[in-house]
Amino acid sequence: MKKIRLLAAAALIAATPFVTTTAMAQNHTNNSNAADTGPTLTLDAEATTRVPEDTAWAQFSVEKESKDQAQAQQLGKAALADVLATVKKSPSLQVTTENLFTTPVYNKDGKISSWRTNFNVQIESTDTAQVGQTMAALMDKARLAGSGFRLSDAARKKAQDQLIAEAVKAFEAKAKVTASAMGFARYEYGNINLNQSGSSQPMMRANRGYAMAMSKSADASEPVGLEAGYTMVSVTLSGSVKLIK
Repeated sequence: MKKIRLLAAAALIAATPFVTTTAMAQNHTNNSNAADTGPTLTLDAEATTRVPEDTAWAQFSVEKESKDQAQAQQLGKAALADVLATVKKSPSLQVTTENLFTTPVYNKDGKISSWRTNFNVQIESTDTAQVGQTMAALMDKARLAGSGFRLSDAARKKAQDQLIAEAVKAFEAKAKVTASAMGFARYEYGNINLNQSGSSQPMMRANRGYAMAMSKSADASEPVGLEAGYTMVSVTLSGSVKLIK
């Protein structure tokens, strides 16, 4: 029995230096990796393109007034029905009715002299010609409050998807050049953030005087000429890069 115990003890003693040597080797490797690791860079890269705005819009307002509240509301309702009937002749148009309300009008003595009903109708479509034709048809039914163009969500997303690859390539190029310039052979990516801009801008109303002039001079038989602009769409990659010897 003693002989067996002695053998076991000897085996344990013989194994101990191996364990110590292994641990030291691992520590040496970790220290070597730490020595090979350089600073962490923060980089960003952007890809941008100019995209033609593909959605035309126009906003019209109507105002009806009467000394009788019920009649003012009825006049407004009839005017709205007339405008919508004209707009709906073009199924490609998206139509929104806004700010439909009736308010009292006061005289200088602070008493109600009449009632006024107001509402706005907004139309938009990627069919620019159809928007122009409908605008001309509405000139004698409502006041043009504003018009313009915007970039549709679908066109914006398509442009952004195409820009992602360009932004990634630019980010990689920056990381490679910077690592090489600082004397590091390679690099590893850390956290990367993707930011996209160029969403549709809010619709801005045209100058009141310009809109009124168009309402008076436009020929209902002639479509309103519309010229689209551009929206800048961009994709930005930002993040960290770890430099390694």
